[in-house]
Amino acid sequence: MFQRLLSMFFSLQTTVILALIFMIAQIYATLGFASDSDAWLYVYGRGWFEAIMWLLVINLSGVMYKYKTYKKLPIFFLHMSLIVILLGAGITRYFGKSGVLHLRNGETSSVVMLQNKANPADVGVLDMKFKIKLDKFVMHKYPGTEQASSYDSFVTVIDGNKKFKYHIYMNHILKYKGFRIYQMAYDPDEKGSIFLVGKDPGMDVTYLGYLMLALGFLFTIFYKKSTFSKTARKLKESGLFAILLLVGLSQVNLNAMTIDKYAGQSKAVSSEFAKILVQYNGRIKPLDSLNVDFIHKISKTAKLDGMNYNQIVVGMISHPEIFEKFPMIYVGMPSVRKELGAKGKYATYNQFFNDMGQIKYMKQINLAMQTPDSERTQIQREWLKLNERIYVAFMIYSGKAFALFPTANSKQNNNKWYNISELQKLDPITARYYFNVFKNLAKGLAVFDLNKVTQAQEKIYKIQKMYTPDILPSKGRVKMEIKYNHLQIFPSLIGIYSILGLIAILIGFFEVFKKQKLKKTEITLITLGWLALFVHTSNMLLRWYISGHAPWSDAYESIIFIAWGSAFASLMFFKRSMLALGAGLFMAGMFMMVAHLNNIDPQITNMVPVLKSYWLLIHVAVITSSYGFLAVGGMLGFLNLILFAFKNKFNLDFQIKEINNIIYLSLYIGLAMLAVGTFLGGVWANESWGRYWSWDPKETWSMISIIAYAIVIHTKFIPKMRGQFIFSLLAFLSFFFILMTYFGVNFYIAQGLHAYGRGQGDAAWFVVLKDGIGAWSAVVVATLIMSMTHKKE
Repeated sequence: MFQRLLSMFFSLQTTVILALIFMIAQIYATLGFASDSDAWLYVYGRGWFEAIMWLLVINLSGVMYKYKTYKKLPIFFLHMSLIVILLGAGITRYFGKSGVLHLRNGETSSVVMLQNKANPADVGVLDMKFKIKLDKFVMHKYPGTEQASSYDSFVTVIDGNKKFKYHIYMNHILKYKGFRIYQMAYDPDEKGSIFLVGKDPGMDVTYLGYLMLALGFLFTIFYKKSTFSKTARKLKESGLFAILLLVGLSQVNLNAMTIDKYAGQSKAVSSEFAKILVQYNGRIKPLDSLNVDFIHKISKTAKLDGMNYNQIVVGMISHPEIFEKFPMIYVGMPSVRKELGAKGKYATYNQFFNDMGQIKYMKQINLAMQTPDSERTQIQREWLKLNERIYVAFMIYSGKAFALFPTANSKQNNNKWYNISELQKLDPITARYYFNVFKNLAKGLAVFDLNKVTQAQEKIYKIQKMYTPDILPSKGRVKMEIKYNHLQIFPSLIGIYSILGLIAILIGFFEVFKKQKLKKTEITLITLGWLALFVHTSNMLLRWYISGHAPWSDAYESIIFIAWGSAFASLMFFKRSMLALGAGLFMAGMFMMVAHLNNIDPQITNMVPVLKSYWLLIHVAVITSSYGFLAVGGMLGFLNLILFAFKNKFNLDFQIKEINNIIYLSLYIGLAMLAVGTFLGGVWANESWGRYWSWDPKETWSMISIIAYAIVIHTKFIPKMRGQFIFSLLAFLSFFFILMTYFGVNFYIAQGLHAYGRGQGDAAWFVVLKDGIGAWSAVVVATLIMSMTHKKE
């Protein structure tokens, strides 16, 4: 009896059960509680949660011995890394110390305030046995804003007779006598600093586990006896797979002016106007970039009635009497269009105001603002969007959007530039001069006088260069940014990738059913795919040059990079299968489309201090690339399910098996990159803010996804779970975990260090994600029960 229980516990089925319980606990913690502290109180800080992890350690140890993985060193190395990581986490949990040291300028202390995350009321103290003196706290901000660019603490460490100075800032920590001291936050008056102080004896053990994990994945890929290598050889032999190493200031009134006439004459002056540098949200950029962002926000398009975004903004400045009557304010809901009296999907600016110049719909807007976000109706959300579009239009008409003018005191005032409505803050002589410069610019725009506009543009640039030369981008960078805006390459790739992907999928089905290859067509599609990827890569590099940072630091950029990873994975690894190639290219097109949805902001922005690290290049690049491989696997799983419907009629057993082999390799590579990328993120977190794992929702869902894909990969070793249909179905459903990890966390849960946006109620797409994850769980549980009740013959 005891032997039977022992055998049952040390089985892969038990591993899957424990992993499922571990996943469910994490899902409950992220979706079941409104705050991080509640999740810690009821889940992460509880003994039963710890017990699950220790049971996993014991189970994994027994399973490794039972399957004699010690005879296959790369496989043993990989699985042993998980045990080492869990042991390191245990040492940190039970013996690690973490607390806060708060110092004002000139203050000295050695006492750290300890806090139990599972019980915030449980506060203790720790004496470091040496003192830290805050000599000076310094805050750096982006030009003209209150947004932090970096914050630095200059300290003196005092240890008896020993003293030395140190500079602590984000991603640059002080290490002394086993303590790690991080720049965490600062006082609102910017005269004090808040440090996170940690002492973690488990860190080196955990880091060793991370290294073993990365090396283990690498070794198993090249290990001849691994399932990955065996699967790759099968595909290579079949010929289906080739793995390669890797303001209206101008009062000029032209009675004869019409929109058509304006559109025909304004292009040249608009292009010159677009070259003027503007300060917006702490970034210096050409007006071309500001104009495209504004018009996209107002009209949801870059062109209207034959006019580009620069012409529209120039028209709003120079001919407000025409453009206030021009339908350009996008209205999404038909019922709101009807209330406004809009004839199509666009309303005029004037339709929102009464004869007194007051907004006619303040009742609806105020009601929407007063309603809690989770209770807002779709119509209320539409009014809030319209309010934002009207405000942006007002900023353009009033000139408040255009901060163009620095002053002699700008360097002492964080390099602030002023817009035309702020000139009253300046001395009268400077204000009058700047007003006349802008007025001449507006007059030149109104009468399409290119020389006058050019002269005004050059005067503004001279003023900017005279007072704030250090923050101006080079003329070459400005020129390239305008070129980047005009090319609009990323939106164009939506159709290119999608069409190429669909054609490749159709060709793939034709080849499967007809059992013949269309070699010339394949070569053409692969060539076009590589050309599209080359253009995609070039545009990412151009965005990198313009922004000055890696192009995967915000929501828009990271989705663009996921699309790149999906296209790259299919072209580099799976191009011999048209279905695999089509799946990758089509998913790239879908991700590009998602990147350009209404709630994703494509503008180039400043980076928050914590992202100014080389870890951004490594962690985000690796983990985001993994999504591309997993997307290919998910799409191929879906396509394979279609083949199952015709399996008997066309005798497709061989083709289904081959595609499942491709899916396995794609999922394995994706899982390896996802796991390594996640734990690289842990190293970054530890180097930046003192915790390599904090059960932040994003990292938690990354862990959930890792477990889900690990279960799918190991179904090949469990009877009744290793069927071709089950594997294809799980490969497809598993991608819902990735969608939840990225979109669900970033745009719905919206908590923690990784959130890009704020959720908007129980959105339909979020329900779909939960249903997909539920379906995956149901399939795993059902097949797991079947495997446990399966009798060996």
